[in-house]
Amino acid sequence: MKLLEPITIGPVEVKNRVVITAHAAYTDFFRPDCDGERYMAYLERRARGGAGLMMTTAMHVHEASQMLNHWVFDAGTMGPKFRQLSERVHRHGGRILAQVFHFGVMGKSETHADFKPIWGFSPATSADGEACHVMTDAEIEEVLDAFVAASVCAVENGMDGIELHGTHGYLLQQSWTPAANYREDKWGQRTFFATELMQRVRDAIGPDKVLGIRVSLDDFRGREKSGLDFDDICDIVDELTATGMLDYVNTSEGSGNFDYAQVITNYRHKFGKTLPAVHALRERIGQRVPVIGVNKIPTVDLAEQALLDGDCDLVGMTRAQIADPDLVYKLEHGEAPRIRTCTGANQGCIDRVSMYPITCIQNPEVGEENRFRELDAQPVRPKRVLVIGGGPAGMKAAEVAARSGHQVTLAEAGHRLGGRLNLVETLGTSSNLLAMTSWLEQELSLLQVKVMLQTTVDEDLIAELQPEAIILASGAKTRSALDCETDDSVPILDLDAAVNGEFDGQTFEMKGTNAVIVDRRANYETSLCVEALVRRGASVTVVTPFLHFGANLGFTHLADYLRLLPQWKVKVMPQSIAIAIEDGFLRVMDHSIAEEVRLPCDFVVAGVPPVPSDDLTAVCERHAPTSLVGDVHAPRSALEAIREGDRVGRTL
Repeated sequence: MKLLEPITIGPVEVKNRVVITAHAAYTDFFRPDCDGERYMAYLERRARGGAGLMMTTAMHVHEASQMLNHWVFDAGTMGPKFRQLSERVHRHGGRILAQVFHFGVMGKSETHADFKPIWGFSPATSADGEACHVMTDAEIEEVLDAFVAASVCAVENGMDGIELHGTHGYLLQQSWTPAANYREDKWGQRTFFATELMQRVRDAIGPDKVLGIRVSLDDFRGREKSGLDFDDICDIVDELTATGMLDYVNTSEGSGNFDYAQVITNYRHKFGKTLPAVHALRERIGQRVPVIGVNKIPTVDLAEQALLDGDCDLVGMTRAQIADPDLVYKLEHGEAPRIRTCTGANQGCIDRVSMYPITCIQNPEVGEENRFRELDAQPVRPKRVLVIGGGPAGMKAAEVAARSGHQVTLAEAGHRLGGRLNLVETLGTSSNLLAMTSWLEQELSLLQVKVMLQTTVDEDLIAELQPEAIILASGAKTRSALDCETDDSVPILDLDAAVNGEFDGQTFEMKGTNAVIVDRRANYETSLCVEALVRRGASVTVVTPFLHFGANLGFTHLADYLRLLPQWKVKVMPQSIAIAIEDGFLRVMDHSIAEEVRLPCDFVVAGVPPVPSDDLTAVCERHAPTSLVGDVHAPRSALEAIREGDRVGRTL
């Protein structure tokens, strides 16, 4: 299998062609008062799982490059951290590079030390609306020196090389972009800054270390918007690689900010959509250096095909290895069917990075590698465990408990496992989420968990099974209550009924109807309900008290909905409150215009939190120590449910 074949990149050999590209995981690694252990354990776990090559989270090299929850390279503290990180990755045969960058005209100065301004090559305004300071010749030299200092610190402390970050709208990409650099001095020449940077870093790190660059194959501007066309980008990469200073080229898309939603895409977007462009670039530069292909490559089949087709020489499988750090190990040991495939949910990873540490919707180990290792090392006294409820929380609890050595029985009232997550089955690409429960169901079988479907648990059954521990994962029931006056002239549906197209248990035709969803959650669940109503042919109005639609969605999903809602002709009424239902209308106070509005409707959907189905709690507690997980504990999303199931299953 070509994916597992070694490859030489400049002066080093990489044991396989599976790459973890730079991504914003645990940026506090660069914080001077942080030991960086969480990030190092996270990367080491993936090196232990077999990843051949990885790049660190991008490191800001200069004080004019900073943002919230990001820190600038600190020479006094980064050396020991680089040394430890490189040793831990090398211990497992992996290679690791430090990615270095400068924000340039990005962000706002209020995130900088002493509110120093953002720097750019030419007068420009960031996406946040702030004008930049135009760098002097001396200040550009200062930035170049900062790149060199950070790079030297990394390689002198064991890192295998440096990746220059020339994508996502940052300073290096700005240097060759007409909209950001139209200087008339030497720095205004298209590749002068990049070539100068490459030369200085190469001279500083020497010939025995790797030097690569990451470039955007599409800046989403094009020449018509003072950007570059694909041919221009290929010309730039051809010119830079022809210098002989670069050992590889990594790829991506976009110019940062709002483009990220099109770059690190969720399940609504095509797999490997940039591979044709990567192929063309590789041909354009005459294959003189290896090229890394990226962009939502979740499966080994797609990765292998990209290599066989000559699209690229290595494959970025970053989210794939967030979801399953043992992807390579399983592939090497004939366990490919047991790889836990990334669903493209994005809820735990990219959609969190601006404010929170990453996790994974289906892999709660992410960021908890050390704690899990300690928990797993503790001796376990095998118990008879009864899990009640076969949704994501119950399935995960059963899987982890069985893997820990317990004898597990899982009882589910319905005819299939998956719980309310099964509602996405009819929602097009959202059905990718069911890969989570499909994988869990497979593991339950392999772990010999006894699964009892169409089984209503009562006290007699509990007494018969004699569990020593009970995990209650009985979920929650959706509600059709809006807490507003109604004359019953318009039916109110709960979320599940709306998605299924049912009223009072009977299917009804929604095509041509006027539907209003009162969305008091603004989350994934209510947004998917809107999508279901549209698919069923209803004309949809969303009434929400929040400032905008989907206020509690991650930004990649929000960007999709803001694009799709107009196409679906969905009307959104933000800052609005449902007052009453009367005479076939929903009365709404629209605070954005300070007026009451009457909406004609055939039915209303209550987008409100469900109520925990906790009727069995007291019964269970009479028989064995009982833990509540998932919606029965607190109705939220599959991310929290799976996480809770894991924690309880691991600590019985």
